Amino acid sequence: MFVLPEHQERFKSILDWASKRGLFVGVVEAAEISRVAGTEHHEGVCFEAKPLPCVQLGDIVRIVSDLQRGVVMVLDGVDNPHNVGAILRTASFFGVSAVVIRSQVISTLSGAACRVAEGAAEQMPICIARDYGNFFAALKARGFGVVATTPHEARSLYSIKWPEKLVLMFGAEGSGLTSEGLAIADQRAAIPRVGSIESLNVSAAVSSVLTEARREAIIRGHVRRVQAPTR
Repeated sequence: MFVLPEHQERFKSILDWASKRGLFVGVVEAAEISRVAGTEHHEGVCFEAKPLPCVQLGDIVRIVSDLQRGVVMVLDGVDNPHNVGAILRTASFFGVSAVVIRSQVISTLSGAACRVAEGAAEQMPICIARDYGNFFAALKARGFGVVATTPHEARSLYSIKWPEKLVLMFGAEGSGLTSEGLAIADQRAAIPRVGSIESLNVSAAVSSVLTEARREAIIRGHVRRVQAPTR
């Protein structure tokens, strides 16, 4: 644990907890925390920890097999850690059951992604994979419908009949979903554009689509609202 001198009192209980367990505690200057954290946005404290374990595709299938309704999100080629973190935060907010990240670049969640996720990375089953294998076939066999988000040959997301058991796919900014991803989908959904900017940041697109995809389930009371903890 690394902490700025002026924050020692604020984090005293955690510092005591770490010291009793023989963990390293460093009271250091901002430059040292920035070096360890890899960012200047550390707010005066940083923990160095082992990477979060990710689950496998088969684990995701087992986790959602008995769901009567729910959402599995697939990010295809979304590699930017800040986008990944923001999407995980949004996915957790809307009660997404699991997230699959298909990437040829990343193999684990970075500290930046976890920081931006604001706790979602620790609460949600996440799989990082290089290929899908029979993942989609297994989910479709269990009643899931696959909706790909794309502006190409797609219907407005406001006219989509959203499956109660939904796999929602998003591609990288610029390149979008791969041809393989589009071929897997049962439906294609697009966010209607009314302004001059051609596209949204992928994390903003996720927020827009999930708001609509979950609207009916929330209105009908099919989604249990989790109460925020009191402080």
